[in-house]
Amino acid sequence: MFTTLVDTFTALVPRELETTAVENGLRTTVIQALRSCQGALQLGRNAFLVIVSAAEQQSYAFYPEEEQILSPSTCPKKRTEFAMGRAAIRHALRGLGTGPVPVLRGDRGEPIWPEGIMGSITHCWPWAVALVVRSGRSFAIGIDLENLEKAGMVDISSLICTGPELDWARGGYDFQERLAMIFSAKETVYKGFYRFCRRYIDFKDVELSWIPERQLFTVEILGGTRNEFRSVRGCEVHCRRFRGLVFSCLVHEPAKEVA
Repeated sequence: MFTTLVDTFTALVPRELETTAVENGLRTTVIQALRSCQGALQLGRNAFLVIVSAAEQQSYAFYPEEEQILSPSTCPKKRTEFAMGRAAIRHALRGLGTGPVPVLRGDRGEPIWPEGIMGSITHCWPWAVALVVRSGRSFAIGIDLENLEKAGMVDISSLICTGPELDWARGGYDFQERLAMIFSAKETVYKGFYRFCRRYIDFKDVELSWIPERQLFTVEILGGTRNEFRSVRGCEVHCRRFRGLVFSCLVHEPAKEVA
């Protein structure tokens, strides 16, 4: 049985045309990222992207098992964001032909997906986005959406940037925009590879290099973490800026270890 969420706080919600424009930007980025799979994953066949907005929050619901994840003191906005995220997941799973099931959280807050399903979710008010795939092969899937205006309120460069990344961020016309790109891309690396590494990947465990002609970051593992994070080798993070947002998407099949 679902619990229906009716929000009690006042907030700006996006118009339908605005959500459609954001969805188009997300879809373009995801399609580019899926090309790295050489046809193994195709949007609309065995990969589904869903965006939901706060404008439709009255129709969002979650299972009792999912509701138990939330603390009784969780604020209304956080409850709404959680319900939106679970609604996006359910719509995406339906596209894959998977019936509605509770999607719970693991120890690090990661979604626990049904058997044979891999995916990622991101929240950026007033949207929640889910990307899910079905495959017999194992993929790292990570997505992250950030609001540029919000990201620019605090300088977190010392926490997330290596030296070369900081040089790149300072070399552009918009330091905060590039900083948001670095943060978003590194978030996708953590989301995508936690299931392989089973440990926190620090912002400075990886170093990004921007390839402008391809609109993506290449990812390098630093220092003593290389052996621990073998699955990350060779991955790329597609990153796109549009309508005051930054969206990053990682789809990567780790190389199998040779005995």
